[in-house]
Amino acid sequence: MTSKKFVVPTPTYTVIQREDEGSQVYAAVNTTLATLKEEQKKLFGWQLSLILDLETEDEKGLTLDHEAKAIEPFCQQVESDLRTNGNAIPLARITWHKTRELLFRVYNPAIADEQIKKLIESESNPRPFNYTIDPDDSWKMADDYLKQFTK
Repeated sequence: MTSKKFVVPTPTYTVIQREDEGSQVYAAVNTTLATLKEEQKKLFGWQLSLILDLETEDEKGLTLDHEAKAIEPFCQQVESDLRTNGNAIPLARITWHKTRELLFRVYNPAIADEQIKKLIESESNPRPFNYTIDPDDSWKMADDYLKQFTK
């Protein structure tokens, strides 16, 4: 019997900008995910979306500095918690219309759900947020962000 080991790649981000519903959308996309093989993608068949409601933005739709400083430690904590033991890979951070969305590809959704519930119970979030974890074996939900980086 042979066993295979998959080492989660270190994220490499590319910032993309587009417009949606008349507002600017800024996304830092983990382009490393575009290079994963199909068998590797199948390991992370769930997509987690966590959306923070922000209080401020500038005329271009960017998060103001004081808002960014208020949410950044929480965003880093979410990423650190979800990445524990390789359970999740960051897909993108999206800023749009007074929201910050954190997207992850997830191996075990039950573990990710427990981690988010612990954050909710700790009441450490600087802004209200909601989250979903959806099955997505085919990575269709990730296509909007990764298709332009696929060779």
